[in-house]
Amino acid sequence: MNPIRRELLNGLFVLVLASLISAAFEAFHANFDLQLWVLIVIGIAIAVSGYVMFEIALGFMASTEDREKEWLKRVGTPARLELNREGEVAALLAIVEAVKTIRPGSDYTVMYYFGTEGGEVSPLLKEMNAIREKAFSSILERLKLGTLREYKRIICFDHDVLANDHELKSGVLRVGEGPGTIDRKMGEHCRLMMETKGCSLYVAPALLRLVVSLYGMDKISVSVEMAEQDTGGRMTVGSIFFCDPPNGEIIEQFRQMERATERRMVAVHKIHFPEDAEPAVDLAAR
Repeated sequence: MNPIRRELLNGLFVLVLASLISAAFEAFHANFDLQLWVLIVIGIAIAVSGYVMFEIALGFMASTEDREKEWLKRVGTPARLELNREGEVAALLAIVEAVKTIRPGSDYTVMYYFGTEGGEVSPLLKEMNAIREKAFSSILERLKLGTLREYKRIICFDHDVLANDHELKSGVLRVGEGPGTIDRKMGEHCRLMMETKGCSLYVAPALLRLVVSLYGMDKISVSVEMAEQDTGGRMTVGSIFFCDPPNGEIIEQFRQMERATERRMVAVHKIHFPEDAEPAVDLAAR
């Protein structure tokens, strides 16, 4: 129970008991009235027994809550689906909350896939930019505070895109539209990553055409996407979260995909922005 509510109830009990005792003293000084004394004694007994029952109920509730927590710890958190509804970005907010609950000293890794549309931003993604910025800021803030040990982002492209783009294959990211590019908001975040200690930024061929986030060793999320009818582009509509327990086997499979991706990744050393944007960031020049 809330400590303030608990103190208010204790105060109410003391007030009732004090009123009954005061009435008893007044009755003692007045003419002896057996009926009045019996009523006062009954009132005090009711107040005391009510408080005792209240304490017993609180103890039972606390023990039940402890048992539920222990049960959830053993059984684990079941997989859950967070879908973005009209005017809401529940999936992205859930990711922000998942980052906040990462155990201190853990790593946070994201394998982010860009399709053939590259940095072209869908209308829904534009609406989500404010939340995306909040999510990006939250990650970097936790890294600076030392809550995160390492923050790694692997920008994934289709195999043929990497094979035909020599700059991209060598670790040069471009902000723009079309194959082999990333959107401006992601480019700005990647620029901040390159300037922040504890961050790692890479490009790699995609094993999955999804966004996969790995929170420490015991939680992951996988994007749920759909094709836009007008443009044919991809649109993220939600995320599925898995925890260990009970989904340790699923998490291990995604960990294997992460290790396979890492064997093919190349460190990003430069980001090209369009002429009207911020200047290119060159890690090698710093």
